[in-house]
Amino acid sequence: MSKSSAAILASLAIAASFPGRAQEPPNFRDIVQPYVDRGLMAGANAVVVTQNEVLNFPSVGYADLEAKRPMQRDTLFWIASTSKVFQATALMMLVDDGRVELDDPVSKYLPDFKPRIAVKDAAGKETLRAPAHAITVRMLLNHTSGLLYADPTVATRTDCCSLKAEVARFVSLPLTHEPGTKFAYQNAGPDTSSRIVEVVSGKDFETFLSERLLQPLGMKDTTYFPSQEQLSRLAVVYWFSPTEKKLVRAPQEAFLTLPYDDRKIRRAPGGGLFSTGGDLARFAQMFLARGTLDGRRYLSESAVAEMTRSQLSPEVAATVPQPPGGPDVPATYGLGWGVGATGAYFHPGAASTDIRVDPKRGFATIFLPQQAPDMTILEIYVPLIEAAREHWDLHH
Repeated sequence: MSKSSAAILASLAIAASFPGRAQEPPNFRDIVQPYVDRGLMAGANAVVVTQNEVLNFPSVGYADLEAKRPMQRDTLFWIASTSKVFQATALMMLVDDGRVELDDPVSKYLPDFKPRIAVKDAAGKETLRAPAHAITVRMLLNHTSGLLYADPTVATRTDCCSLKAEVARFVSLPLTHEPGTKFAYQNAGPDTSSRIVEVVSGKDFETFLSERLLQPLGMKDTTYFPSQEQLSRLAVVYWFSPTEKKLVRAPQEAFLTLPYDDRKIRRAPGGGLFSTGGDLARFAQMFLARGTLDGRRYLSESAVAEMTRSQLSPEVAATVPQPPGGPDVPATYGLGWGVGATGAYFHPGAASTDIRVDPKRGFATIFLPQQAPDMTILEIYVPLIEAAREHWDLHH
């Protein structure tokens, strides 16, 4: 696996700034600003929360380098695969409702779901057969289903079509391995579970998520379809060009089909959300409070516990690509969340966004740059995690 791929699976975090005290660990600005000054990062927002309050909300650098538009508290970010924690939460709401069982075969909810696996006979001839074990709903959320997102030889967009059509494509491709035997991170499992949400609820996935979670939580800027006003606050995604030796704008259509506010284009549930630091803070607070916020319950405590514990056997966990250092190693995977060695759980995205919840210490950190994972991201994420933990331990 490439360093960029490992970074996408790695946990990124930020340090809180607290009033001065002798031997203070570095704060967020101390760590990130030098990279902005050297032209290695455009900028980033950060949030540190407990279940009851926002402790810190620093901003560094620019949302748009060329226009010199600074990062602000209401800057909008494409959170890419950080969306998967929301997608999994939607499915677990139906588990709480008693309408979905994690260990049911997917075919119980999607009758046409009949994937096959390729095998070779003694003569070397390849044939397709049913897998030895049916794919379960749980396997969709912990990336062990064996479903292949797309033929690697064919360019395929993540926002191409309806979830029904997407699932039909997954089923048409041979499984990459026997279900439940290996971890393989991709969008096929989450997208298939999102189709289950649609079939069981009778609503399209975006509507279900908005009505059951986003609107009640007060997450007014979290959406698959940002308005023109929201787009005016969107941070630009950059990547460091090795040939130009500087940050350059990533092509907008490299990630999502334009225009972003076109509701006729279906966004991949596990990769298409836009959000802000303030909105993500509320979501993190809900998890810190084990499923509640402001007196309203969104998930049962048992659902939160299930999502945030390792769902992999030791043999399968050994196939998980590891973050390059830090307190989360060895990392494993729950249901929609990566799970670290310390019990913290997290999920980054392709533009290096991240939510990291530390239930033992009782705080969560949110890191919001818009930059393709590169050596800068790899260099700073461990110091950010460690500084956040040091600040917390020093002041609590």
